[in-house]
Amino acid sequence: MFDHKSRTSARPRKQLVMGGRVQSVLAKVAELWASPWGKRGVLAVPVIVAMAAVWSAFDPDSILPINTVQIEGEFRYLKRDDLQRTAMPHVQGGFFSLDLQQVREALLVLPWVEDAMVRRQWPDGLRIRVIEKQPAAWWGDGRLLSSRGVLFVPGKIGALALPKLDGPEGLEKILLQELGSMQTVLASTGQQIQLIRVDARRSWTLQLASGLELRLGREEEHLRLQRFVDVYAAHFQNRIEQIKHIDMRYTNGLAVAWHRS
Repeated sequence: MFDHKSRTSARPRKQLVMGGRVQSVLAKVAELWASPWGKRGVLAVPVIVAMAAVWSAFDPDSILPINTVQIEGEFRYLKRDDLQRTAMPHVQGGFFSLDLQQVREALLVLPWVEDAMVRRQWPDGLRIRVIEKQPAAWWGDGRLLSSRGVLFVPGKIGALALPKLDGPEGLEKILLQELGSMQTVLASTGQQIQLIRVDARRSWTLQLASGLELRLGREEEHLRLQRFVDVYAAHFQNRIEQIKHIDMRYTNGLAVAWHRS
């Protein structure tokens, strides 16, 4: 875990200055408390009310202002400077009056932020732990899909060697789950899924890293994929580069389209 401490811009501590009205109230409270009535507890309620008035005279933002902000997390795509610039405008108020949820919500707007936990650190600090999104696959229009199935626009990043998923909106999590499931079925063949496409008719097509296209159709996708695996070693393993696509949309068989020699 990489830790980062950054101090906010210099903020002079505000002095808690009690005006004449507050001093007058305090003097009156002391006088009443020392009286025979006060000693008997009769004046307890007025004294409490008077003390509440004194407390209301203080500015909560001036009590223990935040002087340090510590950002924690392991980042590959996020930049600490961006996190700090995003958080600092919302670090307003004192230790007790600072709105932690406001700071958190500001960070969650950043596309690569999966989650953020913000907490106070006595006596004048703030600790922010940020969890970065883990990209799992590209989505059809250039967005990324996180490992939790959340779509987001990544911004300017280098090339990411990830599988691509393409389908109707709302199927993101289903396609992500199927990517893992179908890749497991293909494990014995050594073939890697490069693309899963589901069209508007809910017909499934796989593109493998070898260039082979598998057409699975609209139903029994897993059974058809398993049928391909069952015959792969005997019929296709040594000729995979010669095959253009294999159509698995037959009840008891398949059709092979070969590249022209």
